[in-house]
Amino acid sequence: QHGWKLEMKDLFQHPTIEELTQYVERAEGKQADQGPVEGEVILTPIQRWFFEKNFTNKHHWNQSVMLHAAKGFDPERVEKTLQALIEHHDALRMVYREENGDIVQVYKPIGESKVSFEIVDLYGSDEEMLRSQIKLLANKLQSSLDLRNGPLLKAEQYRTEAGDHLLIAVHHLVVDGVSWRILLEDFASGYMQAEKEESLVFPQKTNSFKDWAEELAAFSQSAHLLQQAEYWSQIAAEQVSPLPKDCETEQRIVKDTSSVLCELTEEDTKHLLTDVHQPYGTEINDILLSALGLTMKEWTKGAKIGINLEGHGREDIIPNVNISRTVGWFTAQYPVVLDMSEADASAVIKTVKENLRRIPDKGVGYGILRYFTETAETKGFTPEISFNYLGQFDSEVKTDFFEPSAFDMGRQVSEESEALYALSFSGMIRNGRFVLSCSYNEKEFERATVEEQMERFKENLLMLIRHCTEKEDKEFTPSDFSAEDLEMDEMGDIFDMLEENLK
Repeated sequence: QHGWKLEMKDLFQHPTIEELTQYVERAEGKQADQGPVEGEVILTPIQRWFFEKNFTNKHHWNQSVMLHAAKGFDPERVEKTLQALIEHHDALRMVYREENGDIVQVYKPIGESKVSFEIVDLYGSDEEMLRSQIKLLANKLQSSLDLRNGPLLKAEQYRTEAGDHLLIAVHHLVVDGVSWRILLEDFASGYMQAEKEESLVFPQKTNSFKDWAEELAAFSQSAHLLQQAEYWSQIAAEQVSPLPKDCETEQRIVKDTSSVLCELTEEDTKHLLTDVHQPYGTEINDILLSALGLTMKEWTKGAKIGINLEGHGREDIIPNVNISRTVGWFTAQYPVVLDMSEADASAVIKTVKENLRRIPDKGVGYGILRYFTETAETKGFTPEISFNYLGQFDSEVKTDFFEPSAFDMGRQVSEESEALYALSFSGMIRNGRFVLSCSYNEKEFERATVEEQMERFKENLLMLIRHCTEKEDKEFTPSDFSAEDLEMDEMGDIFDMLEENLK
């Protein structure tokens, strides 16, 4: 808000105010225009991917939250706050039209962008009836968004004796996980300002989604990006281990999917978020993917595991463009191939960590090469498994006056839509516990098969957590150093030599 910036890595490396002061810098570049953004917007790689897939009922492909306020929501304040969000966060005014076979993305003028908000009184219903009524209403709302005419945000407030439930559904084309954090923060502050009868003021806008899309198009022609084509070509050429399915199916449809959950205790979750990372300088994805890689190796009997990963996509690849408070769909999707040929826990963690660190620009270049430069190297390789760690949502969805609702938000994606992966893993921290969900197609896998793999994953994850928390000395890997192309065995030789010289 005051025009300063701080790199997250510096915060972790220098976690006191005194140390940090020398790393806080003035944000460069001109301030983003604070007026409404208008006109056409270039489709970004993830949006092009979405339209390329040509999903059935593509208007019904949402992300949503359901909030519960024990003391109830004031409907006028809710509507006022949601309207202010739509006017402030320009991407929420986006609509999509087909012209000459192409999809055109355009901002709807503010004057034509009124929030869609309904209030439903459900007083007098018992718990069971409430659940079925809210589920029915939520499903109807989720399926009612209109890509061509908008709005792409709709909300409903369900009033009950035990407080109110507020469902907010937004089409995925204009929102992602980071966007939800911004929207929920602004909704909470806007509602409180409305409660005090103040004018609604949100933190200043950062660069628009339109700015980002134009900068990406320019970046797609840069030498920096084009050099990455060879890396993605090598990934595409890898022979990965196929999943042993119980049955074959010609088409995966959302209505045929089911899911299995596994959960860690609060204590194990705390280890996973903190001291597990001391011995090898890891991040949470390194550990989770090590456990998943081990599980898939044991199941497939193969050492090469192909996984589709998702990142937030807001990488620092374009100088002087700030999108830290920009709402939109920025996600980067990219394939990784984990080499699980190592046997012991230490070697597995270090190999997976190096696998992930070698990915250029955290994978954001894959989609840009594929959809802006149409590089042949990025065509034709889609893993059967997807994995996405969503982070910790407890704090974002819990404030002094609302918390997550326990009621069903309805189907966020149409039942008739195509499901892309044989197994889709999604992890998050909920109520202080790590929870992993695995979606699968009932026409491909028996439930018992998936339950067995999830139990195996949990065992592998707990084994890695134990290994790391019991390990006293720190081990480095090549990515911890600035020398490029340093291999693991070369680094081992260097440390052996240093040890000899110190004796």
